[in-house]
Amino acid sequence: MDRLIVPLLIAFFPFAALAGETETPKPFNLAKINSAKDEDEPHSTVDGRGLGQIYFTCDGELYSARHDAKGWQAGQPYKDLPVRGDVRSVFVHFAKSGVSFPQTIFYATNSDAEKPNDRGNNFDIYSLRRNSASGPDFTVPAPLHSVCTPADEMHPWLTSEGKLYFSRKTKEGWRVFVARRGKPDQPFEKPVVVEIPVGFHHTTLTPDGKTMYLEGPLPGNRWGLFRSTQSDGKWSEPEELKSLNNAEGKTGDRSPNLSRSGSYLYFASDRPGGKGGLDIWYVSATELGKPK
Repeated sequence: MDRLIVPLLIAFFPFAALAGETETPKPFNLAKINSAKDEDEPHSTVDGRGLGQIYFTCDGELYSARHDAKGWQAGQPYKDLPVRGDVRSVFVHFAKSGVSFPQTIFYATNSDAEKPNDRGNNFDIYSLRRNSASGPDFTVPAPLHSVCTPADEMHPWLTSEGKLYFSRKTKEGWRVFVARRGKPDQPFEKPVVVEIPVGFHHTTLTPDGKTMYLEGPLPGNRWGLFRSTQSDGKWSEPEELKSLNNAEGKTGDRSPNLSRSGSYLYFASDRPGGKGGLDIWYVSATELGKPK
């Protein structure tokens, strides 16, 4: 399938021609979207035809930008979601491959109608369904009750097997959790912690669910990108992507997000060469080499 869409990818994405394993990955800056502000938490829905959009936060506010035959369009505040409070770490799940609607949107929010400014003290994960692109065609937002606690839950990622990976800020620090469900219309079961060290979180998984990229702590109170693989139901110790991480940014590299096909990795970084602050970058996943 990927072989069939490679010519289209190259037409829509100039960087697609650079695919192939290299010693030093060459990430590209989303220059039409980035600004001197902080762009973070990217989530791309662009498909093999080069159609779709990317959701991201800009100084904490939710934005989106479309990609079409003309390339990337400028980002705009995303006001469609019928949600009060702040919205973070959007993940869009498509019911059928190659079909845009209906879609389920998972996101983290601190919405609380009983609090001043509709903002509560912690982030919980909610979901809603969007049936079409015309008008405010959304269902009522609903929290994932089995997942939500008084702690912060963020960064949802749903696999094709129906496993919901997310981050929870425990007393020890950020941890990765996973919640399962039997069928798409069933609620998620009680989540369990993934046996990955404290501090590693914000996961994004390949379509086969066997490899995850995540952010983790680096010396100097900085963040970096890591990779873990699954074998016999267990996840390996996260391996730092040393050839991709940049040592010059004050914050570092974080918020990994794989494209729908798993071919490209988007992330946020304040490395040199951007517009200022955190910017969104992308790199061909084949340039990251194979896990050790």
